[in-house]
Amino acid sequence: MKKVLVWCLFAAFCVACTEDVASLNELDKAGGELIYATIEEDDTRVQLNDKVQTVWTAGDRIIRYGSDNAGNPTMDLWEFNGKTGDRSGSFSYVGSYSGIDTRVKYDKYYAMYNHSTTYGWLNDGKGTPVFYTQLPATQNYMSGSYGLTTNTMLGTSADGTNFSFKNVFGYLRLSLTGSKVVDSIEISGNGSEVLAGIYKYLSDFSSLGWNSDQSTSITIECDGGVQLTNRPTYFYVVMPVCTFEQGISISVNFTDETIYPKSTSKSVTIKRNTILPMANIDTGGEVEWQRVKIYHAGSVVAAPIMYGASSLSGEIYWGDGYMSPFGEYDEYTYTDGAATHVIEVVTLGATAVELESCSGVTEIDLSNF
Repeated sequence: MKKVLVWCLFAAFCVACTEDVASLNELDKAGGELIYATIEEDDTRVQLNDKVQTVWTAGDRIIRYGSDNAGNPTMDLWEFNGKTGDRSGSFSYVGSYSGIDTRVKYDKYYAMYNHSTTYGWLNDGKGTPVFYTQLPATQNYMSGSYGLTTNTMLGTSADGTNFSFKNVFGYLRLSLTGSKVVDSIEISGNGSEVLAGIYKYLSDFSSLGWNSDQSTSITIECDGGVQLTNRPTYFYVVMPVCTFEQGISISVNFTDETIYPKSTSKSVTIKRNTILPMANIDTGGEVEWQRVKIYHAGSVVAAPIMYGASSLSGEIYWGDGYMSPFGEYDEYTYTDGAATHVIEVVTLGATAVELESCSGVTEIDLSNF
């Protein structure tokens, strides 16, 4: 999945259109109407509680979508009245949106968390609603949960007052032990799958793919650092529903500027509303790096291609004091004036090495590959 996948049941004319809401007319909450929301009963997880379930956070806001008596679409904003950790509670009216395109048609009431001010519909003659949400490429670490405002839920209601919410995405749980302090963790699919951006979907959670701001990696930022111990520390990542046929790679970045990479070539499937726990990674263990040395004479050398290697763990040392990650150059030009250089490639998980040109190459050392 190198690009967006769109379900084949939609013909070319059934494309999604979007509109940006013109304005929010915010009102005083006091004494207003209330709506009520619960989160589906499950073993998953907005923020997680100690039972690994999704819970509300104080001040959470949702957008309600529906129709007025004339059948025209409506959108309004509501704020949670409860406390952090509640699984149900009431929301107070904040304000309504104006400037909504009348081509979108709602068959029932919907509500979305995280609240967004973008909506859409399919050009299928029915104005079928399409929902848009931001799955961020940078997510903040939270102990025992994923970062606030990272998750997305969609609620439904027949009366516009009582809503039941379900999670839109799935979740990956990383488990780390060691002695260092984690600064950040980067996750990517080995098939360059899109992991973050503006995601669009229908009310039955079927995906319409990605709209914009696409990223092939997700980074968990650990503000202030997270100290690892000999007991597992869990890091939760909100992920799109997909199968990584070629596996995934992670890079654990420590505050001392060292890196611990890990990769698997096994297929990994993220399911909606489900936490996938990965096996514990002992970051105190020794990394068995693969190394390839290329001896070269001349001013221009073709960049080596490492098949199967993790893009998060590959570096090329060009022999002139400069280092670059994989993919930065197709060929490298030396400017130091030296006649020969020894190029060293350091990586994990590679199954083959290719040079598109052997011009100037005098020797290739694969003894540590």
